[in-house]
Parts: sequence; C-alpha cells; structure tokens
Amino acid sequence: MSHRREAGAIPPWVVIEPKTTSPTSNNIHEKLGHHGEQNLADGEKSEDTACHKGQTSASGDQTHVQEIDPLQCLHITGGEVVNSDCVQQADMLIVNGRVESIGTKLDVPKGCPTLDASGLLIMPGGVDIATYIQNDLFGFDAVTYENTTKEALLGGTTTIIDTVICPKGRLPFDVFVETRSRVNSVHVWCNVVYRIGIVEITLPTLEQMERLVKQNEINSFLFFVSTTKDSESSSGITVEQLRTALEKCRQWGVVAFVRIGNHSIDAEGPVNGARGEPTEAESQILEKILVVAEDTNCPIVLTSPQRTSILLSAFRARHQIPPVHVHVSCTPSTLLPTTEDGKQIPSQFLNHLSVGNIVAVSSDQFGGKQSGESRRLGAIGQRMVAVWEAAVPTGWLDACSFVSVISGNAARVAGLYPIKGRINPGSDADLVFWPIGSLQHSGSGRPIAVLLRGKLLAREGQLANQTPSNNPQITIDRQPIADEEPRPQGMYLEVKPFPAAVYGPVQATDRLRRRHQYVKNQSPWAMGALNDELKATGSTTPNRSKGNHELPASPTDTVTDPAPTTDQPGRAQTTANSTPSMRMVHGHRDLHASGFSLSGAQVDDNQPQRSGIRTSQPPGGVSRNPLW
Repeated sequence: MSHRREAGAIPPWVVIEPKTTSPTSNNIHEKLGHHGEQNLADGEKSEDTACHKGQTSASGDQTHVQEIDPLQCLHITGGEVVNSDCVQQADMLIVNGRVESIGTKLDVPKGCPTLDASGLLIMPGGVDIATYIQNDLFGFDAVTYENTTKEALLGGTTTIIDTVICPKGRLPFDVFVETRSRVNSVHVWCNVVYRIGIVEITLPTLEQMERLVKQNEINSFLFFVSTTKDSESSSGITVEQLRTALEKCRQWGVVAFVRIGNHSIDAEGPVNGARGEPTEAESQILEKILVVAEDTNCPIVLTSPQRTSILLSAFRARHQIPPVHVHVSCTPSTLLPTTEDGKQIPSQFLNHLSVGNIVAVSSDQFGGKQSGESRRLGAIGQRMVAVWEAAVPTGWLDACSFVSVISGNAARVAGLYPIKGRINPGSDADLVFWPIGSLQHSGSGRPIAVLLRGKLLAREGQLANQTPSNNPQITIDRQPIADEEPRPQGMYLEVKPFPAAVYGPVQATDRLRRRHQYVKNQSPWAMGALNDELKATGSTTPNRSKGNHELPASPTDTVTDPAPTTDQPGRAQTTANSTPSMRMVHGHRDLHASGFSLSGAQVDDNQPQRSGIRTSQPPGGVSRNPLW
C-alpha cells in the first residue's frame, strides 16, 4: 500500500472548520460597491484613479477615498510657493477650498482646471491684525462695511481681525451681540475675526469678557490705557485696572492688545500722533505696563506705536530672564521715510522690522461715517503693497520675512495658524500671487491675483471678471474658460483661547519660574549691582591679619551697609562701602575674596597695608633663603 497522497489532499487527522465571513469585510465591500471588484469576464482590473479607488492602510484594511468633483478642484502650476520659512518651486492641487497636495508630480483628476502661475510668487493671503471698521464710535454703514472688506480682498488681505470697541457705560457682550446681528445681512468679501476693545474695567465687564471667551470664542481683547491716573475723565483704563484685566486674561488664555495714550480713540479713528520723542507720562506708563505683564506672565501686544523707544523697551523686556512676552505691531505709515530740512531720512522702524522686533503690520483701517469714503495712505487695501515697496526691494526684508510680518505672525497671534498664514496640505487655499520681478524692481509689487478658498476673485486690483487682462487665466485641457462673476465668499471665523504659538512660550516661562524661583532684580551687570555685591562681600570678609578665621555669613543673613567712619572732621575714611572722588589703591589684593569694580574698589581696601608676612614654613617646604 502506497503512503503517498495526491497534491492538495487533506490528511485524515485534520478537522475542517466551517468558513466564516468577517463582518468588517462585508461592511467594506458594501462601502466600496463594485469599485474594488475585478472584471472576471475581461480579465482586467478596475481602473485605479484618484477619483475613486480602494487604498490599503498599514493594518491591511481598505479605505474609501471620496470622489473628487473636477469643478471643485484647481491645479496651479509653475509658481514658487513662499512660506515664512522656505521658498520652493512646486505645483499645487486645491480641492474643496483647501490645499490637497504640493509637489512636482501630482495626481491630478481628469478635467481639473489649471492655472499657470509661471513667474509669480504664491504667498498665503494677508492677515490684518488690527482694523476698526464696524464701530458706533465712528459710525456704521453696511455699504461701507462691505466695500471695505472688498478693498481688503483686492489688496491681497483675505482675513481681518476687526475690533469692536465697547463704549463707556455699556457691556461688551451686549455690544458684540448687537454687532453680529446688524451684519448678518451684510456679505463680506474676506474672512472676519472679532476682537473686543475695552475702555473701562468693572466687575460686570470682567464677567461678560469671560462669557465672550467661553461662549463666543473670542481670544483677544484690546485695552486702551490712559496716561492719566483718573480713569473717569480719560478715555482709557489705569495701570492698576490693566493688572486686574491681565490676570483674568492669563487665566482665560487670551492675548491682550494694548494701546497707550488718550489719543487712541479719536473722532477720525484710532490713529496715533506723529512720530517723535515720547512724553514722560507715556514712558512711565510703558514701564508700568511691562512690569504688570511680567508679574502676571500674560502675553501682550503693543499695537501701533509711533516711536522707536517703545520698540527698544519691548526688546529689552523680551530678552531678560525670565522673559516678558511682549510683542509689537505697527502701521505701514511708520515705515515711510521722514523729511527734515529737505532731506529724506529712512524710517528707523525698518531696522526693527528686519530683525523681528515688529511681528506684524496692521492697516488700522476704521469705518467711515459716509458711504464711499476715499482710501487713505496705509489703509486696508494698500497695506501689503506699502510694506512690500518700503522693505523688500530696498533690502530690509526677503520674501519669507514679508510673509511673516504680513500674514504668518498675525495668524499665529490670532490662533489661526497653520490653517491661515501658511501654504501646507490641509490649509485653506487663501492665496495671493505676486510678480517675482518686484523683488528687484521698485514700483512693481502688487497682487496679480487673489484666491479665497480656491476661488479666483480678484485680478490686478479689480474683481476677476472686470479686468481687461485675463492673466493668469484658468484653463481646462489648455482651453481657457470664462471668468464667473465673483461673489462674496467671506466668513465670520471663531477662534479658540490659548493659541499655541503665543501661550507655548508663556507656559514654558511658568515652568522656568517654578523650577528656579526667579526673583526680579536689577541687571547683574549694572554698576549698582556690582557695588552692592562689593558691599556684601566686604562686610563678610574675614580679617586674616588679626587671626580672625570666622566663616562668612550665609546668603540668608541680612547684610547692612555700615556708615563711613571719620577720623578727622570733614574727612571720611576710605572703605569698600564708600566711593570717594579720590582713592589710594594699594598693590596688595586678597584674591580669594576680591570683587571687581570699574572704579578700582576692592574688598580689602579697609584693611591696613602690610609690608610683608613672615612664616615658619613657606609654601613648598623649608627654605634656606635668609630673606625668609
């Protein structure tokens, strides 16, 4: 009897289990339908396209990719994508208003429209960090409001942070609800984020501010700080009231914007005065604001300063240990040169802009009381062009830095990054196209085209269907298609508290303070600190000449400043704790306990001078030298 079996035969000792079907496989099969089945009659596989196919994940399960409508996508070719950290030559695929992919070899659906961006920079849409369009203080007009948002879009700004100022005697939540209700019927051309301006601090005001943060997702407030101590007669709050507000803002995860001076609220809009030296009152208020920001560890933004001394004070505060989280935003008008004695002097703000002391540039556009008011210099429609012409061709900024100050940093502060302010897969397709040649040539920087959520709305400073030139043009299979009539595509955006880009460093500073228990003190390299150190060291130095070998006092002991003693009337004895105009500096120094002072003072100047020291055993052993 042969023991060999046929190939594929089952041994008699193997028990065959009944075959079961996985419910997961059935569900996937129902979702995929017949797209994943093979055509057995033709012996061909189903077409593997980007529009519909079954993809295999890491676990081996198939996932369904939603079908892409060719009319809801846009393929951009030939441009240079500019972000705040890099520039790359790449194509871009936009699907349903978002960036789907960026690269050189993209899987583009058949029939997808194409936009040729050769010779153009593709940058994120501008984010204006401070506008004042709809306010009762300046009058509100629905037509003007819509036209202002259109001006922003035509100028390359796709998102604005509009400040609604709460007048005295009213509560911020009521003002916000009224503002939202009256703009429901107004169509906006760009995205709008709200900020609330505060001119007085009361207990009901603080309660409604918290309500706005938690219910309406407001993550920033603007505080007008008065230079006078009397908040009743001024148009702002005092520093002590600001301290109370910043403590609450720190708890809620809110960014505090601060404007200094009574001129912040004016009949013509919130425009600061001319550039010049700050008044003594403004300088004192600024120092107090920085102290309050340090004590509360709340991030603040000094908005629209007109003097470089404010930038320097903020710079010093940011670079101390632990740092004060203070940022500065300015207006385009401060970047323009000034004229003195018939000569143009470059703006000092450009230097601060190039090194990062200014994080963003805002238009400070305010609403007009009459419809159709003319645009002013630095207005919302001229913001990006003004910054480009002042800083990029002149060499102060490159394209990446321009994106930072015009869009990226503002999106970070507002909590919109990286959905806004950056071009990445998953970000909104709010794009502005800029000519590459304007990097070298002044007068040519302007937005060639503006896209909002992937829709071409503006071209050459006009609506897309109103321009005589249709470049860049959208084509399908290299055939141009007619421009549709643009419609307002703007939305009112809600933001969340604790924006990561701002509160990440703040929380790190909290950990730093808890770990090291930093106590605010004067600069360790200041002359006052050196003199104090000399006093403390001189008071604890042992007197070795008299055999006094007591240990110095511990750091927790209180060191007093002894008064100088006098040997003769009108003549003070020279000590380490007094600094006379004339001093005899001895050659002998106690190197183990000496300090350093630019005046030449040493810790042992109060000890009598000795000509020599006799020892029984000199260093190194017994010596036969008769001098010993």
